[in-house]
Amino acid sequence: MRTPPPAVVRFVQRLSRTLGRAGAALGPRQARLLELTGGVAAVMLMRAAVQTRLVEPLAGGPLTAGQVASRLGLHADSVHRVLRGLAVYGLARLSPDGRFSLTSTGRLLLDDEPHSMAGWIRYVTSPMVILGWSRLPETLRDGRPAFNAASGTTIWQHLAEHPDEEEGFTRTMRELTLLAAPLMIAAYPWPSTGTVCDVGGGVGSMLAEVLRAREGLRGVLVDQPGPLAAARDYLASRGVADRVDLVEGDLFEGFDARADVYLLKDVLHDWDDAQCARILGSVRAAAPRGARVLVLEWLQEPNRAEFPVSISDLMMLAQTEGRQRSAGEFHTLGAQAGFAPGRVIDSGAYGIVELVAP
Repeated sequence: MRTPPPAVVRFVQRLSRTLGRAGAALGPRQARLLELTGGVAAVMLMRAAVQTRLVEPLAGGPLTAGQVASRLGLHADSVHRVLRGLAVYGLARLSPDGRFSLTSTGRLLLDDEPHSMAGWIRYVTSPMVILGWSRLPETLRDGRPAFNAASGTTIWQHLAEHPDEEEGFTRTMRELTLLAAPLMIAAYPWPSTGTVCDVGGGVGSMLAEVLRAREGLRGVLVDQPGPLAAARDYLASRGVADRVDLVEGDLFEGFDARADVYLLKDVLHDWDDAQCARILGSVRAAAPRGARVLVLEWLQEPNRAEFPVSISDLMMLAQTEGRQRSAGEFHTLGAQAGFAPGRVIDSGAYGIVELVAP
């Protein structure tokens, strides 16, 4: 490495002394920004860990970096440094004798851990997703969906072409649904009998939890052939397969499924207003009079900044054509499709926005 000229070294030393004399007025602000920029390191450390299954040997207890490296065929010094980095972010512990162990949060990096986040980490740190984030400056200028403009394709086409990423994404979405479902089930007055239709519900994770909580209900799952092929086994594992009809359908072109309640969980936030209108139009065409549509999403008021919904909205800006919306915006979209506004319920996890078929 080339040595800096003496004049540059002296300037840096003077600057350092000047900043030191500035005291606390500058320090906390700079420290906060430094902490925020460390987020890049955090997500990339997690990506390195899940891509190499770095923390899997630690599932059974503390080990040195050398022991981890030996089991995985990795470079011992690099392993030590990366595990030490994970310890900085509270995902691992480093003992004075050089052994590493996982924290309870760090265990979510394990693929087989209940509610594992490993698949989600692989997805959100994948090169194509990072590419979408990198185009946000251009999106600020032209408003074009960042991922689409950067890659020439949609995130859904990308996932279809990369089955490993799609599997991890789907698994993590399912785990997040299972975490939030009890709160949504407790918050809403679900009917004791009738039919619930999950539109675009994947393998039916939300539908299954509703049916488990209301034994008198039957279900319909509407989706594409791929998710439906995996749905039967999943629904059987949840003990509700005999109460669910699988219906192949298209969110935009329509489907044939009559029900008392329709679920749209984390569907509309992926699309712009025009596409949402088409989706809701498909549901309205299928829904009988008096049916209710439940839009299950994080609700974003325009002038309220809060985690995680405002960051999720930026994910939509970077990766999809959609956005997080307020209850009022969903009611407006529903009215355009022929629905009347219904109740708005805060479940403590998701908002539940009701649309009623008149």
